[in-house]
Amino acid sequence: MLYGLYQSAVGADLQALKMDTVSNNIANASTSSFKRDLAVFGVRQQQAQLDGNQYGIPPGLEDHPGSAIAVETFTDHSQGPLNNTGSPLDAALAGPGFYRVTDGESEFLTRRGSFTLNADSDLVEVDTGYHVLDEIGKPISVPPGSELQISQEGFLTAIDPLTNLPVPLGRFDVVEPTDYRLLQKQGDSLYSIDESAVQPAGPETQVRQGYQEGSGVQPVKEMLEMIQTSRGFEANMNLIQHQDNSLGQLLQAIGKN
Repeated sequence: MLYGLYQSAVGADLQALKMDTVSNNIANASTSSFKRDLAVFGVRQQQAQLDGNQYGIPPGLEDHPGSAIAVETFTDHSQGPLNNTGSPLDAALAGPGFYRVTDGESEFLTRRGSFTLNADSDLVEVDTGYHVLDEIGKPISVPPGSELQISQEGFLTAIDPLTNLPVPLGRFDVVEPTDYRLLQKQGDSLYSIDESAVQPAGPETQVRQGYQEGSGVQPVKEMLEMIQTSRGFEANMNLIQHQDNSLGQLLQAIGKN
């Protein structure tokens, strides 16, 4: 295969991958606590170099890379904007960290902080129905009819409607990964990670009752990125067509001779 044709084909493939990533970001521009992804590319050595065959490199291409490669899809975990919802069951995290939730079998991490009470008066996630866990790994229950108060340190207190006395309910188990690269997206703003790779979040992390964290996607920025990526894909496809035509003309000329 022609060197340039191969490079253009790889370039088009990488731009298509980037387009998928950007499109997913745009689709989640209004998803609470969504974190944008970035496709990270790197330089791949020529195959002969990888094989240790210094004589297999074509003359004149010794200093050229083999191609570009997709290194990883990196998630930007920067803090999203906090939106005031006024709901006492919403609790956004200001600072690094995640809530621990469970479906009864597996545990997940999330920053969504949009909660409700199920039929048993347990605090659960709105969309998934997963139970929110306290510091000892137990579901948090709120007495029916009580007013829920959440401190910035994550302590939950129910105000008894009859006596107006506070009833401690425990504390959110807010944790932080030791390495954010170990987080694996599971959809619905949920992440999975080995429990040995998390630690308690630091004191700089606060729980903000009545707020939700917005998406980390900036729609205008992502749209500009999509336009640029689309142009890059189109340029590579045009180069493929040009080189294919040139190769065809060359073969025709050789055949005539």
